[in-house]
Amino acid sequence: MFLFCTKRRPALFALAAAAVLLLMGAGPRTAAAQCQLDASKSPVENDGTALVNFQDITKGSGASGVTVIEYFDPNCPHCKDFHQTMKKVVADHREDVRFVYKPFPLRRSSLPEVQALYVAAQSGKFGEMLEGQYARQSRSGISMSDLRAVASDIGMDPTVLTSRIQEGAYQSHILEQRKRAVSVGVDSTPTVLVNGHFVKTRTQQCLSTFIEQAQSGTLGASASK
Repeated sequence: MFLFCTKRRPALFALAAAAVLLLMGAGPRTAAAQCQLDASKSPVENDGTALVNFQDITKGSGASGVTVIEYFDPNCPHCKDFHQTMKKVVADHREDVRFVYKPFPLRRSSLPEVQALYVAAQSGKFGEMLEGQYARQSRSGISMSDLRAVASDIGMDPTVLTSRIQEGAYQSHILEQRKRAVSVGVDSTPTVLVNGHFVKTRTQQCLSTFIEQAQSGTLGASASK
């Protein structure tokens, strides 16, 4: 199976269409209709919580019963672009929504970077490590010296980080999670699920709309009719 870093063009067209509708005086419901879930993939059981485990990197709160999962590869250019959107969505909804970050190595060259993310998360430095990796992004993977530099920049011990990566820290967990993700339909990055539903239109507006629908229990209702 070939896996890709992709930027879905339909999302751009949907955003443009929504903007036109709003300019023409259409209401929020009409614009929201342009937000699409991926109907080609079946929702994951238990609102997606079947994919979540205690080693996952999370932000926010599950108070409303809504879980947003992002699969990403730190070497994926479209993941880097989408990261800015995701940060805004998290800022808007972190008080009552649980956000789960699932590093998903598309290629083996990304594995050390993903390991570094988990090691950094142990020290509460996941966000800083991810930002540093995106800043040095390369499709072939950044070097160990780059990872050491990021660690130093964010206040981690570069020697400890290098040692953990060389010891194979989190490697089996990462590969198991990747296999599980592929089994439910993840085949590219970034991939986002809201309460187990695969998202097609990944704009800030549409993600907020899907979250609100999940909170009201109407997410995916039109697709099931």
